[in-house]
Amino acid sequence: MRRIAAAVLGLFTTISLFAQTQPTQPVSDWTLKSRIELRVNYRNSKEQTFALKFPFPPSFLPVGQTVGFEETVNAGAHTELSVAQIKLDLGYGNWFLAHTQLHATDKYRRNPTSADRKIDADELWIQFGPRGEFLERPEQTSVFLQMGKFPKMERQPIRVLESYGLVATAFNRFEDVGVMGGGSVGRNFYWRFTGTSGNPLYFRDPNALAGDNGIKELLQPNPDPRLKSGFPILYDTRVESLSLQTNNMSFGQGLGYRWQNDAQTAGFDAVAFHYRRNLRDDENAPLTGTFYGVDLDLLEGPLDTGLPIRGHKKEETGARVYTEWKGLTSTIQFTSQSVAGMHRSGGEAEFGYKFDLSGGPSAGGESLLQSIQPAVRWSELHYGFKGNGALYPAPSIWWNWTKIDAGIRIGFAKHVDLTIERARNNIGAPKKIHPDETLATVRVRI
Repeated sequence: MRRIAAAVLGLFTTISLFAQTQPTQPVSDWTLKSRIELRVNYRNSKEQTFALKFPFPPSFLPVGQTVGFEETVNAGAHTELSVAQIKLDLGYGNWFLAHTQLHATDKYRRNPTSADRKIDADELWIQFGPRGEFLERPEQTSVFLQMGKFPKMERQPIRVLESYGLVATAFNRFEDVGVMGGGSVGRNFYWRFTGTSGNPLYFRDPNALAGDNGIKELLQPNPDPRLKSGFPILYDTRVESLSLQTNNMSFGQGLGYRWQNDAQTAGFDAVAFHYRRNLRDDENAPLTGTFYGVDLDLLEGPLDTGLPIRGHKKEETGARVYTEWKGLTSTIQFTSQSVAGMHRSGGEAEFGYKFDLSGGPSAGGESLLQSIQPAVRWSELHYGFKGNGALYPAPSIWWNWTKIDAGIRIGFAKHVDLTIERARNNIGAPKKIHPDETLATVRVRI
């Protein structure tokens, strides 16, 4: 399996042509679905700064500045196209599924924001055998195999808010590349096993924009980039290659249980998971758009010191519970992580309630206002280690952090919705800083 991407795309095309040219095959057994999605955002980010103790040379700082800062990535009010993507699904019954999700732009996924690749495949995978989504349960004991670039098993099934919590950002926001095997025992109990490349450990601001860290402009004398560093936290960023990288592979296991009543008005999906891999120790493994390294190179910093690093292991253990009850949805997740001997943990809970208004005033037979869904999310990161700010230039990676998001999603006719939300960040820094943010998102699905 040297080129998973080529295999997925080739098989996707071959099967699609086969499905169209087989006269003896019942048409209803094949399905081809597509969806285009656009998102436009209004973003208002509160300006905050934190003076650093790290001894930057004068040429590393803007003219007239004597100390470096962590500061809001892009303070003020801005309107931007954040997402333009297409999703394609080709399936044969419940025995085969090929899926791709490609974006022409996804501004809030980029890292660094301004220099990362603009066009990318968020997901690209093929699957053999039935694998229930959300609360779906197979009719009997089943087995499946999935290959390609796919989300992590514990990722939140449905997000009411467009933003991400701290736990989702730090541990499972991005997809990984490799193989997932799994199945069910009966209809409710299920298991998972993964062997993947392993998402590189990097850092980003938890708000909408990642922050510009390690861009080429910083190599010029007295740089003053338009987008700033933000207040970054360690997180698992996107993989660079669509082929499986066998060095420092990540191996994961999961056990879960899902249930839903016959009326499909209540149910839950609970999974416990574990991942483990060795951290990369290679200065020549950069991400697109940054000269900073990942994994151990990032943790060691420019002075090869500043953090209490011990060993090369990276390990996560945690659980996620998703529930539905009529219009109420909730996701609760917890992750405990050890990275190079340093421990941190995080908890997150999101609750939303959807009021169905589809019986209201209509135009053309469809109600203009379909639904209103208020939501609130609490998330927290707690650190069991502390670095030396005079030796490491990003002290925010060991600050305890609580983030509270509240908002409302309004669903309109023609697959259009508007989400308005506010983020409140409470950070355990030596001085009080609150890099809060207001985000409004118009999403159109075709």
